[in-house]
Amino acid sequence: MQLSQYRQSHAQRGMSFWGTIVVLAALIFIGTFVLKSLPAYLEYNSIRTAIRSIAKSNSGELNKKEVTDAFNRQASIDNIDSISGRDLRIEGGAIVVEY
Repeated sequence: MQLSQYRQSHAQRGMSFWGTIVVLAALIFIGTFVLKSLPAYLEYNSIRTAIRSIAKSNSGELNKKEVTDAFNRQASIDNIDSISGRDLRIEGGAIVVEY
């Protein structure tokens, strides 16, 4: 009876040191990827939101200067650094971003 109890407790050892290291390395890799890609995603979302709000507010004819000025104002509020109003074009009544 004692031998079978020893075998059962010996089989239930848990994760090894190297298993723990591999799991921690994977978590660090995933965390680094998320932390590096999150600012780009947030800025993209801010750009998209700013352009949509400008398009909704200008329901009539879109003027390049008005769109550029409106985007630059919104970009200064939302801290958008990757593009400016100069990178916007109006094609067929739609705002297009060139970068």
